[in-house]
Amino acid sequence: MLDPYNPAGSTVHIRFDTSKKALWQTDHRRCHVNWVGCDSDWEAEFCRAVEANERVRAYVKNQGFGFEVLYLLGATPKKDLPDSIVRVDDGHDDDDLLNLVVEIKGYRGEDAQDKANAMDVY
Repeated sequence: MLDPYNPAGSTVHIRFDTSKKALWQTDHRRCHVNWVGCDSDWEAEFCRAVEANERVRAYVKNQGFGFEVLYLLGATPKKDLPDSIVRVDDGHDDDDLLNLVVEIKGYRGEDAQDKANAMDVY
């Protein structure tokens, strides 16, 4: 669900303060947002891995971005805020990058499959 005032999904206007203790200073060649507030060590490792991957063109943590995925848990509508969005060179050209939506989990909750199914549909 994109913000009606930011329909292209740009991160150009993202600016916020955080009280998170775990911060990752990003490589400006991969992410134009200068810091990632990490919710876990896994998220910091994710940042390290995507920055080291030569096929990754860009990434951003979905914090302050407003990108939501609507899904149903049973019959109840819910919203999920995926952790990150990664632009990957999947063998086409730079004008046709794969936008990969990433959710980092230490465990699979009951709603994990419902969220995955919603992403497959969208």
